[in-house]
Amino acid sequence: MSHKLGFFCLCLTLKDLHLTDSGVYTCTVYNKDGHMLLQKVVTLSVREYQLEMVEVTQGKEFVLLPFKIKEGFTQDVKVEWKHKNKMVHEYQIGKDQCHLKGQDQKQRTEMKKDPLNTKDLSLTLKDLHLTDSGVYTCTVYNKDGHMLLQKSVTLSVRVLQVEMVEVTQGEKSVVLPFRIKDNLPVDVTLLWRHENVTVHTYQRGQSQSHIQGHIEMNEEQIKNKDLSLTLKDLHLTDSGVYTCTVYNKDGHMLLQKSVTLSVRVPEVQMVETVKGVQSVLLPFTTDIKLQDVTVEWKHEDKKVPQGRAEMKKDPLTTGDLSLTLKDLHLTDSGVYTCTVYNKDGHMLLQKSVTLSVRVLQVEMVEVTQGEKSVLLPFRIKDDLPVDVTLLWRHENVTVHTYQRDQSQSHIQGHTEMKKDPLTTKDLSLTLKDLHLTDSGVYTCTVYNKDGHMLLQKAVTLSVRVLQVEMVEVTQGEKSVLLPFRIKDDLPVDVTLLWRHENVTVHTYQRGQYQPDIQGRTEMNKDPLRTKDLSLTLKDLHLTDSGVYTCTVYNKDGHMLLQKSVTLSVRGECNSCLSTLQILNEKDPIKQPVMHHGNVTYVESVQVCCM
Repeated sequence: MSHKLGFFCLCLTLKDLHLTDSGVYTCTVYNKDGHMLLQKVVTLSVREYQLEMVEVTQGKEFVLLPFKIKEGFTQDVKVEWKHKNKMVHEYQIGKDQCHLKGQDQKQRTEMKKDPLNTKDLSLTLKDLHLTDSGVYTCTVYNKDGHMLLQKSVTLSVRVLQVEMVEVTQGEKSVVLPFRIKDNLPVDVTLLWRHENVTVHTYQRGQSQSHIQGHIEMNEEQIKNKDLSLTLKDLHLTDSGVYTCTVYNKDGHMLLQKSVTLSVRVPEVQMVETVKGVQSVLLPFTTDIKLQDVTVEWKHEDKKVPQGRAEMKKDPLTTGDLSLTLKDLHLTDSGVYTCTVYNKDGHMLLQKSVTLSVRVLQVEMVEVTQGEKSVLLPFRIKDDLPVDVTLLWRHENVTVHTYQRDQSQSHIQGHTEMKKDPLTTKDLSLTLKDLHLTDSGVYTCTVYNKDGHMLLQKAVTLSVRVLQVEMVEVTQGEKSVLLPFRIKDDLPVDVTLLWRHENVTVHTYQRGQYQPDIQGRTEMNKDPLRTKDLSLTLKDLHLTDSGVYTCTVYNKDGHMLLQKSVTLSVRGECNSCLSTLQILNEKDPIKQPVMHHGNVTYVESVQVCCM
C-alpha cells in the first residue's frame, strides 16, 4: 500500500539556544494505524560564540572584516552585516546596499562582487574612526528568514602612535600638531588635556583656554581642519602627554590624537677644533623614529656652507643627524642648530652645537741637550670615550700611539705616556734620551671611533746646545785642547765637523781624519769608541781666538750633537793680573776655574787687561 502525501513543511524551529540543546533530533510521521510513514534525523551542534579579532590604526584608509565560507548557497539567500545591532551593509541578488556613509555621503562599506559564487562574504570598511570599533556580525538568512550562517568580527581602531615634539625651555611657543582630512560637524566638542587635566576647550565656535595666556587656538584654524594647539611661555613642567579628543553631540568619541612634549634644558654642546683641520663632527643623535620629516642645519640662522658640509647616509634610519664640516676657517665658529620639521612644517626636534675654531696655540718647552727626559704637557678637563685613538706626532711622523689601553712607542724606548691616561686625563708625553734633532713641533690629536678629531694640542720643543765652554791660553803656547766628551755611543756612519767662526778646521768621517788647517789640528784616535771628540789646536796665534763649534751629523745629514767652545788667545801682559787671579778675586763661586793639563780655561766670559 502506498500513501501519497502533499508537500508539507515539517520543520522545527528551536529558540533560545543553549549548549545543552546540541544532539540528534528525529522527526517521524505515523499514519492513523501507528505505522511509520516518514522519518528524518537532524544533528544540531550548538557551539560557543568565537569572535575573530581585527586591529587597525586610526587614519588607515580601509580595513577588511574577513568571512570566507566553504559551501556555496542558493541565490535566494540574504547577507546582513551589522555593527552593534545597527545595519551597515546588506546583500542579496539584485541588491548590494551600503547603510554606513561619511560626512560627504560617500559609502563607507563594500562587499566583493558576486560573493555567493566566490564564497567570500568579507566586508571592507573605509575611512576609519575610533567609533568604528566594536563587534561586526554577518548573518546569512534563507528565503524564509531562517538563519543559515553567522560570524562575528571584533574590530579595534587604535589611536595613532604618539607623536613626539621636543623643544628647549625658554622658547616662545611650540605647536602640538593635529591636522585632519575631513570636515567635522558644527556641534562637536574638542578637548585638549595634559596628563588628564583639561587645558583647552572648543565648542560651537567658542575657544576657551584653561591656562590663561598659555594656550592658543582659534576658530579659523579649525575651519581649515587644523586642531593643533599652540603652547606659549614654556617651562620644564609643561613636558608630558597632551591628548586631543573630538566628541560628537551625543558624547561619542570621533577622533583622538596624543602628542608627547619634551621641554628640555637648553644644553648647548661645545665642540672645539683648530683652524686648518680637515673636518669636525657636530654631533646629533636621537632614538626617536623619524619619518616624513625635514632636517635642517643652520649656522647663526644662515644655511651651512655648500660643499663643505656633509651628513651621513640614511640619517633617518640610523637616527644619526650629525653634520661633518670640512675645510675649517676661523669664521666657522658660532652656534649651529639642527631642526627637524614634520611634513606640516611643525618643529619636532632641535639641537644646538657651539663650534669654536681657534688658532693652534703652541706651548713652548725648552730643555738642554743631555737632559735625561722632558715632559710635553697635555692635560684635559673632560672625560673622553674609551674607544678613542690618541696620536703624538713630531713633524708629521707618528712617535707614539694610544688605543684601548694599548700604549705603543714608535721610537723604541724614546717615548712614554702615563698609565691609564683617559682616567687621569693626562695625555702628556715623556721624551727620553734627548738630541738636538728632537727639536720641533709635537702634536697630540685625539680621534673618536669614526676617525673624527675630538681634541688637539701642539707643543714646540727646543733642545738647546749646552752652555758655551770658555778656554783661555797665552799666545805662544804649543797647543790647547778644545774639550768635547760624550756619554753615549754614536753610530759608526756619523760625520763630525769642527768649525771656527763657520770655517771648517777639522773633519772626521768613517775613521778618516782631515785637518783643514794643515798640521795645526788633531783629534784623538778612534774618537767614537773613546767618546772623546775633543780637538787639539797647535801653534797658537791671536787670530785663533773665537768660537769653535763641533757638530755631529747622522748619515741623513741630521744634527745629533753640538758643542761650542770659546777660545781666547791673549798676548803676554806683565801689567795685569792673571785671569785666574782676577776670577778668584771677582767671584770665586760664580766663576769656577777648570784645569786641563797645563792649560787653564773657564766656563764664562773672561776679564783680562791687555
